[in-house]
Formats: sequence, C-alpha cells, structure tokens
Amino acid sequence: MLLTRRTFLQLVGASVAATTLRPLTGLAAAVDADTYWGRAFTVVPVYATPDAGKSAVRQLWPDSMVSIVDQTDNWYRLENGWVRRVDIQPMLPYKVDEYVFQAQTPFWAEVAAPVASVRAYCSADAPLITRVGHGGVMQVIDALPGEPNGWYGVADENGVLLGWSQGVFWRPVTVDNGSSEGRMLRFDRQTFLMSAFDHNDLILQVPFSSREALEAGQYQVRRGAIGGGSLSGYAAVPWTMKFGQHQAIAGAYWHNQFGHTVSQGSAIQLTPVLARWVYGWLGDNGHIMIE
Repeated sequence: MLLTRRTFLQLVGASVAATTLRPLTGLAAAVDADTYWGRAFTVVPVYATPDAGKSAVRQLWPDSMVSIVDQTDNWYRLENGWVRRVDIQPMLPYKVDEYVFQAQTPFWAEVAAPVASVRAYCSADAPLITRVGHGGVMQVIDALPGEPNGWYGVADENGVLLGWSQGVFWRPVTVDNGSSEGRMLRFDRQTFLMSAFDHNDLILQVPFSSREALEAGQYQVRRGAIGGGSLSGYAAVPWTMKFGQHQAIAGAYWHNQFGHTVSQGSAIQLTPVLARWVYGWLGDNGHIMIE
C-alpha cells in the first residue's frame, strides 16, 4: 500500500481537497512510503474482528510500532487483527537507517520514533525526566557524539537544559512561513471539525479536540514557539498558536480522540502533523473563527 499525502491525511482524519496541499515540511515526509504506521498508547487489545465485545486474541505493548493495513471510522486493521482507533497514534515513517547525527546546535527537532526518553545524563540507565511521544518537538541546545547514535541535550520551555535523549529518536524540523492573506480557519464546536479556507475556497477539513470551555468568537492568532511547551503535564507540546485570552491551538501526541471533547488541556488540539501544517500555512496574524 503506497502512502501518499492524501491517504496519510485521511488516516489522521482529513477530508475534502487533501490533494491540494503542497508537500510542506512534515507532509513531504509522508510521501512515497510503503506502509502506514501507528504506535500503541498503552497496552492495547487486538481483536480478530472489529468487535470489542469479543475476547482479545493478543495485545500490543505501550509505544510498540505496528503496521496499519486499513481503517474504518472507529478501527484500524493490522496485518493480523483489529485495534480500536483511539488506542493507536498514526505515525510518519520512522527510518532508522536515514538518521544523521547533527552536531551543530541549537535546532528544533521532533520525535521521529514512537517515543523518546529524556534522561538526567547520557545513559540509557540514567534517571528518567520525561517521555515524549511521536510528533513532540523540543529545542536541541547541546549535542554529544558517540556510539552508537550520539545524544542530544534538549531544553525546557524556558530554553534551559532539561536532559539528554538519544539522537536516533529525533529528526530536525524547520518552520514553514506561510502568508495569512486570504486564509482562515473555522472551528465548529458542535461537529468538532476544523475547516481551512483559502480565499473562501474550502480546501481541508479535519477533526479537532478541545474542552467544552472553548469560547466562540473571531480572533487573530500569533505563533508561539515551535515546541518545548507544556500542556496538562505533557512536555514538548508542538506547533502552538495563541489567540484570545490564554487560548491556543497545538499538536497533541498523547491521544487519538480527535473529533471529541477531551478532559485534558485548554487548547484546541490537532494531530501533530496537521498542527504543523496549520502553523506553517496560516502564519502569524491569521484569522480563525470559533462557532
């Protein structure tokens, strides 16, 4: 099965004119791969059929990476069973053999692996500081080469060294600087759909999540840091765009319940790959409408 921009975006819930999206940074990485991938959030039961009322035939371990063969509204089909959609995070391809250690700092990097551990010092046995799921973004402010893959020193939201993580789990990311002219996002609180308009043309719809406290209105957004922020106890929150009184749009790597109300986090939450696209496409001073 060939992974294209359109089919990958459909995997994360996008619809309408997905093929009109140019291969911006982050979406280009999803082109011409040969498999859909996903990571398990927790211990995940695998069923012989898409029916949670039946007994599970096996289970996936937390953060294990699996191949996704097909999908329905509520289920992903694996090569040998079915899992509930909410239990799996769709992933961009993770190719260890393409990893190149980057010694020149600082730079921004996203978690390319299913998960990246941040530790107190450069050892797999060092005390664990935090764990960041696929798509989380942090600033790398120091780098230590060495076997087998080198280590990156990552910063907290204040730019201070937080800890060290194995470089092979990360890949550098850059910012796309879109023009906000004629572009607008509309968020429907009833359907939990975000609609993207370019000069009044609807080009994309995607599900989002938020708390019920989301306030209606029209706003201008201002881009925050690419990553490194925190939300509801999660670190390395990526692609934050701020608006109104302490409201935000951000990527969420810790759930796949987009299209529904969530209890954690005051931000409008999108999958990381789509949050990245919004961050670059809308740019600073872009307009959003919440209905």
